[in-house]
Amino acid sequence: MARGQSGFTLIELIAIIVILGVIGITISARMPDGDIAAVQSSRDDLIAALFFAQQKAMAQSDISLEINTGSVSVARGGNDIIVHQDAYPRAFASGVTATNTLSFAYNKLGAIVGLTEPEQVTLQKGSTSATITIEPSGYAY
Repeated sequence: MARGQSGFTLIELIAIIVILGVIGITISARMPDGDIAAVQSSRDDLIAALFFAQQKAMAQSDISLEINTGSVSVARGGNDIIVHQDAYPRAFASGVTATNTLSFAYNKLGAIVGLTEPEQVTLQKGSTSATITIEPSGYAY
């Protein structure tokens, strides 16, 4: 190279490309499977809806929650609840389905009316699944 010119040599460019390739492979190997991420996201949405319904029931009356195969809905007096720009029913992630449908009504203590034994609902996408247990007290895990 002539004086005053600067740049990278071919060896330096190849070394950088190899390093970036190794970093890319390492990061992609640590990324969760799409099915796992979708099921976990839907599980979090469902548990959040269960807790939201319980908290809403302790502040207001006539709160119900319905779990369908592809969504969860929280309603007051039969009308879906709108929170900021988000509204119920809330759809699960694409391809995630609930194995059973459930409907709950809450009392002023946040407990589920008429539920005496824990209920379970399983969310599934492909071979990946997550099971949520709902206690008569309204607690979900």
